[in-house]
Amino acid sequence: MVQLHSLDLQDLQNPLHPSTFEEYRDYRILVLRLPEQIGKTSKIHSYGFILADSSVYYYDRNVNDLIHFAAGLDDLYRFLDEKIDMLMDDIEIVQDKIVALEENLYRKFSSRFMERWHEMKKELSHSERIILKAADILERFITKSKFSEHFPINEFNDLHEHLERTLRSNVSANDQLDNLYSYYNLRSNDRMNRSIYTLTVISVIFLPLNLVVGFFGMNTGGLPFENHVMGTFYAFVTMILFAAFLTTAVLWKIRKE
Repeated sequence: MVQLHSLDLQDLQNPLHPSTFEEYRDYRILVLRLPEQIGKTSKIHSYGFILADSSVYYYDRNVNDLIHFAAGLDDLYRFLDEKIDMLMDDIEIVQDKIVALEENLYRKFSSRFMERWHEMKKELSHSERIILKAADILERFITKSKFSEHFPINEFNDLHEHLERTLRSNVSANDQLDNLYSYYNLRSNDRMNRSIYTLTVISVIFLPLNLVVGFFGMNTGGLPFENHVMGTFYAFVTMILFAAFLTTAVLWKIRKE
């Protein structure tokens, strides 16, 4: 059994330790930190391995002990291949969710969009950094190990290519979210501009009417229709006609533009 330094053992026991690859005199330590799931219940997990001569051990935190891989590097490859394949499938699920979010946005403008957008953006940005680090460490591990006689170089290169592909898919999903955010902002600004434009039109129509009402409300003599029995009616009709004229003028201006 490999005798580990206490600090290395602490690294293996840490479920969120960053990806790393270190070489010592008696053994090498490989830690790959990967997202296990992306979404509302996303999880990040670090997988620790010890490589000594031709033996490979996986640190199982459930039993708090090293588990020997009987087939050595081949078992290590199969272990990581399964985890990366699950990650690739999870990224595809997230991409499908982004497509559904996009279709909903095109079909119906919803205020809940930003809530869902922030959730996915946070998870994808986090996972992108983690996968990028893991891909760099895996490449370093391959570079340091490829000259070993029994190292399965083709299998681990394939593993690294899958991880790189997962990273590209993650980046692509992030870009999709950025494009959706830009479109959402355009629609939000358009709605705001329409609201401001409507308020401006209303102000153009009713501010002069307020002036007319204020004019007839003055407590002075000599006002139009002051002594006429139908004065209030005439003043009301005057305001209605004035409002109709302004509305017609504004609508004509809108259609002209």
